[in-house]
Amino acid sequence: MGTGICKVCGNETNNKLHQVKEMQLGLRSVFTYLECGNCGCMQLLEIPSDLGKYYPNEGYYSFNRGLDLRVKADTLRTIKGAYLIYGKNKLVGSLLSIGYKAPDYYAWMKNAGVQYDDAILDVGTGNGSLLLDLFKIGFTNLTGIDPFIDKDLDYGAVKIYKKSIFETTGQFDYIMLHHAFEHMDEPLQVLQQLFKLLKKGKYLLIRTPVMGGYGWKKYAVNWMDLDAPRHIYIHTLKSMELLATQAGFELQKTIFDGNYMSLIGSDQYAKDIALPDAKSYMVNKATSGYSKQDIKEFKRINLQNDKDRESDQAAFYLFKP
Repeated sequence: MGTGICKVCGNETNNKLHQVKEMQLGLRSVFTYLECGNCGCMQLLEIPSDLGKYYPNEGYYSFNRGLDLRVKADTLRTIKGAYLIYGKNKLVGSLLSIGYKAPDYYAWMKNAGVQYDDAILDVGTGNGSLLLDLFKIGFTNLTGIDPFIDKDLDYGAVKIYKKSIFETTGQFDYIMLHHAFEHMDEPLQVLQQLFKLLKKGKYLLIRTPVMGGYGWKKYAVNWMDLDAPRHIYIHTLKSMELLATQAGFELQKTIFDGNYMSLIGSDQYAKDIALPDAKSYMVNKATSGYSKQDIKEFKRINLQNDKDRESDQAAFYLFKP
């Protein structure tokens, strides 16, 4: 007999409850999650009234680096970006790109056909570091929003606001949520609002953990990407498709992009080693107990999971027709 009702698909049968500890800040508080027996989505049953305390500006990873816009987009960097993203300036671009491993954000722009002057919105931007990276390679119309930052910041080409999507107005050519969607309650309402903010014929990119893959199967409630209580929903491919369709989007492409650090973190959590603990690999690699061969194996598993579509994370490209 299942317990509770899935907030995504309304299912009441064969649902399961799980007890998950907060481990990113090392608080070890326990939270109850429901795993839907139909769509598979994992969801936090009771959202803490003081959720903000789990996003401390001095401790939470996405807030601990400020923007520095003294760096300008230079000609060589722009040429290289135009080649890698758009295939332009082939001769010079190919020479500049020899031996260069393009960051992931090049693919995010390329896959959605984003242009340099397009209005880009980064939801859950944190310290805005991604916007700075895009600014460096030539993008000029960059906005970030995050309700958990201290204050608004205006850097000219890059503007960051302390607000939610429901307080945001305007129209954008490209909207990105990089590991932000899982932090939001009422996911259908979120997608419906994003649909309103996105221009017709444009893309919404959602990168988020994916429930039911390798990490969950191996580590269960110690899987790092559960990240209680910050992750309110951890979606499956099925629940993402369901929500996207209901909101009016076409889910056109799903690319698995797991991170081997999630596997290391999960392995630590299974040993009751929280992220900030002295024995944590993220605190001190040398004393963590993980050898170079161990890390190499985590990386190998992660790459294989991407190929097998079993990774803990994926990028969903939603198109507004």
